[in-house]
Amino acid sequence: MATRVRETERKYEPTDTEVGLLAGVKGVTVVGGGEDLLLEAVYHDTADLALARRGVTLRRRTGGDDAGWHLKLPLGGDSRDEIRVKDAKRVPKELADLVLGLTRGEPLAPVAHIRTKRRRWELLGRDGEVAAEVVQDDVVAQTLGESAEVMTWREVEVELVAGGSDVFDAVESRLGKPSASPPKLMRLLGDRLPKMPKPPNRITAYVRKQVAEIIRQDARVRQDGEDSVHRMRVASRRIRSVLQAYKGSRSLREELRWLGGVLGEARDLEVLHNHLAQEVDALPDELVIGNVRQRLTETFAPRQQTARAQVLEALRSKRYFTLLNRLDALAVRPAKAKRRLRKTAERVDRAWRDVDRARGTLHDVRKAAKRARYAAEALDKKKLARRMNELQKRLGVHQDSIVAREELRAIGVQSHLDGDNAYTYGLLHGREMNRAQRITESLGHRV
Repeated sequence: MATRVRETERKYEPTDTEVGLLAGVKGVTVVGGGEDLLLEAVYHDTADLALARRGVTLRRRTGGDDAGWHLKLPLGGDSRDEIRVKDAKRVPKELADLVLGLTRGEPLAPVAHIRTKRRRWELLGRDGEVAAEVVQDDVVAQTLGESAEVMTWREVEVELVAGGSDVFDAVESRLGKPSASPPKLMRLLGDRLPKMPKPPNRITAYVRKQVAEIIRQDARVRQDGEDSVHRMRVASRRIRSVLQAYKGSRSLREELRWLGGVLGEARDLEVLHNHLAQEVDALPDELVIGNVRQRLTETFAPRQQTARAQVLEALRSKRYFTLLNRLDALAVRPAKAKRRLRKTAERVDRAWRDVDRARGTLHDVRKAAKRARYAAEALDKKKLARRMNELQKRLGVHQDSIVAREELRAIGVQSHLDGDNAYTYGLLHGREMNRAQRITESLGHRV
C-alpha cells in the first residue's frame, strides 16, 4: 500500500555547525538539541539515467522513521510528491509502473549509494505547531557500476510541516539565500547527466515544452490524477497541430493521433458525465422524474472504466514507448514558418465558407481554429492565438451539446424501453438544443 506525501523544502549552505543552528531567529522556536540519525539510501535508475535526467528519484532507504522505497516526482519550485512503499528487496512493481513513461520498460538497477549522518531539529511557530523541520546533513555519496566516484559534502535542508513560506523568510534571515545545489543524487551524478541541447528555433522549444508536459502527466495519469488525461491529451494535440502546420513527420502525426484518440475517449466520457450530472442538479426536484442520477452513473461508469483500462494498456505498450522516444529526439525546422502559419489560419476561413455552402460543419471550423491556435502559440503570435482560442472554446460548447443530445436520446430511449419515465431526458435534450442555439446566434456569420 503506497502513501503519498507532498514535500516543500529548500536547501542552504551551512553557516553554523553548533547546536541551535537557528536559535534566536524571530518567529520560530527551535525544539531540542538536535536528533542524530544515520540514513542509508540506494538509488535505482536505468543504465542511461532516465529518471535522474527528469529530476525523478527512486530509492530504498534504511534508517529513520520512513524506511522503505521512495519515489520522488518534482512538481516545480520547492515542491515534489513523494510516494512511499514499505521495504522490500526489489523495486516494488507499483513504483516501477509509475515511471514507465521514463524507463520505457528498461530495467532498473542500483546507480548510487548515499550515506547521510543527519542532525534534525523541529521549528515551532507562534501558535506552538511544528512549522518546519531543519536538518544538517553530512553526506558520503558513491556512484555504483563500472566506475565508482565518491563525494562528501554538508548541507542544510528546511522542510515545511504546518508552516507557510513565511517560515522560509525567517530561516533565510539567518542562513541567507537558498543554495543552488541540486538534490543529492543529481549532485553526485553531475556530468553524467546530459544537458538538453538548446532548441534550434522557437517552434522546437514549444514542442519540447509539450513533450515535457506529456512526460509530467504520464505518472499522474497512471495514478488517476485529477485532470491528468486532459492535460496529456492537450499536449499531444499541440504537438500534432504544430507538425500539421509546419509540415512535420506524417507518421509521427499519425502516432499522436492514435494517442490522442485513446486519451480522448476517457476524457470525453468524464466531461460528458460530469456535465449531465450538473445539469440534473440544476433542475428543480419536481422535474427530475425517476432514477435519473442512478441511470447516468450506470450508463457512464462501466464505459469510463473500460476507457481508463484502454488508456493504461496504451501507456504500457511498446508503441507508446517508441512514440516517446521519437518525441524526445524531435526537432522542427520549418522553412517559411510565417507563411505556413498564414496558410493554417486561412484554413479557418475556408472552413467557414464550407459551412455557408452546407459542405462543412461548425466542428470542422473548430478543428481548424484549434490547429491555428497551437501553430500561432508556437510562433508566439499571441493575438491570433487568443482569437482562435476564443473561437475554439465557443464552438467546443456547441460540439459538446451535439454529443450530449445523442447520449440523452439513447438514454431516454433505453429508459422508455425499461418502463421508466423518460421526461427528464427530453427536458435535458431541449436545454442542450437551446445551448447550441445560443452559441450559433452569438457567432453570427463570422467571429
